[in-house]
Amino acid sequence: MAANNKVVGLIAGQGDLPRQIIQQCQRQEIPIVAAAFENQTPSDTVQSVPHTWLKLGTVAALLNYFRSQSVTHVVMAGSIRRPSLAELSLDWTGTKLLAKLGFSSVGDDGLLSAIVKYLEEQGFTVLGATELLDDLIMPSACLTLTQPTAEEIRDIRMAQQILLKLGEADVGQALIIQQGLILGVEAIEGTEKLISRTQEYKRSGRSPILVKMAKPQQDLKVDLPTIGLETVSQCVKASFAGIAVQAGKTQFLHRDKSIQLANQNNIFIIGFEE
Repeated sequence: MAANNKVVGLIAGQGDLPRQIIQQCQRQEIPIVAAAFENQTPSDTVQSVPHTWLKLGTVAALLNYFRSQSVTHVVMAGSIRRPSLAELSLDWTGTKLLAKLGFSSVGDDGLLSAIVKYLEEQGFTVLGATELLDDLIMPSACLTLTQPTAEEIRDIRMAQQILLKLGEADVGQALIIQQGLILGVEAIEGTEKLISRTQEYKRSGRSPILVKMAKPQQDLKVDLPTIGLETVSQCVKASFAGIAVQAGKTQFLHRDKSIQLANQNNIFIIGFEE
């Protein structure tokens, strides 16, 4: 479809990715509107485009808004804290959808995949963020002047195997490893708090490494692992040796500035193959 026939509907969460998608669509003159969520989406994220504010669970209002704006393609970007059922403001459409999905019993990955399927059933084409930001994906390479040592490569390979098993159980996308020991595994709190809470467990000697990879069953249209300038800054402050992420399945935001900061502080950023 030609760009001038495409209207993008952004389901916006937290973080910088929704802003980048908006900016990219504006540069390419692709019409874009946004659905933002109360107590989830920062207000400045969507201020530059037409948007509506919704409560989580108001599915009919979301669909009606996108249809009223002639949306053809939907992209989901940014993290949204998964609420409890008590926190949802369900309309009748949302109630029927969640009953169909089994909200309380399905994992995050299954839930996201089911939402994608539902949106497609409603006539929208669901895009991954990387289809709009084609330079976003991490390559299979070390992007920094500092390279991981042989010992650090062994730690990364060990972390890969552990994350693969954890991912099969829908547990997390990241862990921190140091000298063959797992200092922490990402749960619901996110990468920033994972880095923070593992500080007291660090050992002397070779520094820790942050490792991230996609879960085997993850829907790559809506939920890729992500790193960026904030991640690098956190790892610098925590005196980490580096960051290792899965090539081809990780989003790398603000790549140039991130690499510059990593080089200034002698930490590595590497993309590994599965």
